[in-house]
Amino acid sequence: MQALLCQLLQKAQSRGQQVLCLLPSQAAVDTLDDHLWSYNPTAFVPHGKGVDQAPIALSCADEPGEHHQILINLLPSIPTWFSRFERVIEIIYQDEKFQQSKRDNFLFYKQRGYHLDFHDVSDKFSG
Repeated sequence: MQALLCQLLQKAQSRGQQVLCLLPSQAAVDTLDDHLWSYNPTAFVPHGKGVDQAPIALSCADEPGEHHQILINLLPSIPTWFSRFERVIEIIYQDEKFQQSKRDNFLFYKQRGYHLDFHDVSDKFSG
């Protein structure tokens, strides 16, 4: 999953977009931060820890700061402030409990009329 996140963040940064990557814990923030520093030795993905960072913020905070473009939600639940974002990305990975919560999130968005796209990248990003 780390490689997928790094690729998504690098793509958003190359397009001049700001991203809030919402993670479940400070340990997860630290792990992704470390991975971003070593992900692509020929490219730099500008990022920082905490909601006050731009263009890419890695955070486990309960509030979004000033971010509003892209939210990558790695929590099982949907933050109450999700609708302020232009785009929300939910990533599903191989954990039955986590998969069910993401299915519930998908249904939540669908029932409220949000445009939904689904991209299966499991073959490209295994491991």
